[in-house]
Amino acid sequence: MPLVLALYVPNAPNLIDPGLFGGAGEEAVRTLRGLHLEERTRPEGVVVVSPHWMTGPGWQVDGSERPRQVYDFSGFPPALHQVAYRPPGDPVLARRLAESAERAALPVLVTEDWGLDHGAWAPLMNLLPGARVPVLPLSIARRSPEDHLRLGRVLGTELSGDPRRMILVATGSITHRLDRIRMGSTGSWVEGARIESEIAELAVGGRVQELLAFPRDRWRIAAPEGDLLPLFTLLGALGERPKGKVVSEGQVWEAAGMTVMEFAGIPGATPAPSPPVTG
Repeated sequence: MPLVLALYVPNAPNLIDPGLFGGAGEEAVRTLRGLHLEERTRPEGVVVVSPHWMTGPGWQVDGSERPRQVYDFSGFPPALHQVAYRPPGDPVLARRLAESAERAALPVLVTEDWGLDHGAWAPLMNLLPGARVPVLPLSIARRSPEDHLRLGRVLGTELSGDPRRMILVATGSITHRLDRIRMGSTGSWVEGARIESEIAELAVGGRVQELLAFPRDRWRIAAPEGDLLPLFTLLGALGERPKGKVVSEGQVWEAAGMTVMEFAGIPGATPAPSPPVTG
């Protein structure tokens, strides 16, 4: 069963409980929950790529039966450390992906030393709140965007041969200027929002080469989280002409983008039905 849906979503700690942050992130949480991912796609497995798991010079994939939950943040309300999200893992897919990547001369190590960092579980707890769907965490590596596209293609091929209904979630903020954070601010960083919108339009339009060639000076202004390597992995998995749409945009603290993008799965997948109408 080919990949049925892919998402690029924010992952900031305020998504765990926006009420602890004065409501910052509430709109993003409503958007993620409003995707009704389980009802629409009936997923049987999910691969998640977080910018908080950086390895090198190759990639790693967590092969645990139940990946541990990693609270990889500090300076935030202690209550966040009490939130549990512990879905099952996918060790069989982890081994298959590592073997396929090795044949493509891309080093992927199966490990049980990491787990689900908040870059993975903060959005997943809103997308798949029951923690029932097996999750395979995949790192980014100290390698080029082009190499992440290549690994994405391997991943897409591997998922195409999986008999289950699979989804792919890549996470991060397109603008990620932590030096600009103004906690409590509800204002907007206009320049950052403009750059974020331009990058998102290239991504959902499948204009990958233009995204790779995005002006470096403007890229540095936005300082994309993880250099958008999770997004490049996602785009690679979707094949030659990835197509998507911007579901929502936003910003918190005049520093971090909250853009959500949804991409159709690999051609041949059973399309996801429209989300249920809610009052």
